[in-house]
Amino acid sequence: MTPPPEDRQTATAELVRRGIPGGAAHLALVRRELRAWAATVGLSVQDIDGLLLASYEALANAAEHAYSGDGPRLVDLVATQHSGGYVQVVVQDYGSWRPEPADPGFRGRGLVMIRNLAHDAEIRKEAEGTTVVMRWRLTPDR
Repeated sequence: MTPPPEDRQTATAELVRRGIPGGAAHLALVRRELRAWAATVGLSVQDIDGLLLASYEALANAAEHAYSGDGPRLVDLVATQHSGGYVQVVVQDYGSWRPEPADPGFRGRGLVMIRNLAHDAEIRKEAEGTTVVMRWRLTPDR
């Protein structure tokens, strides 16, 4: 799936949460809000489950890996339904990810999971933070 470039003019429904603290309680609240929002935009039950799991993984990864020290671990989430027939969830942090270990052990599979759950996913690592963009196609009959 190659959707058009991000264009806010094509968004027909959105959920925006900026400055989400990285704690588990805050992330769980956003997950509940995202579930309610996703149920209104026409995704299949299976895709809603995938969207929730992938989005929560992206939020948790950002909160855990993007920041060092005890400072705030703020993360943004923007979910949009687009008139082009897809839903997009963007998770962005403003930290600097630690290098990936050579052997992650039982961990380190979050980005692989995100790529497998979304119909299309890209990870943009830049100096000012990391952005995870995930997209799901809407079925034609919705």
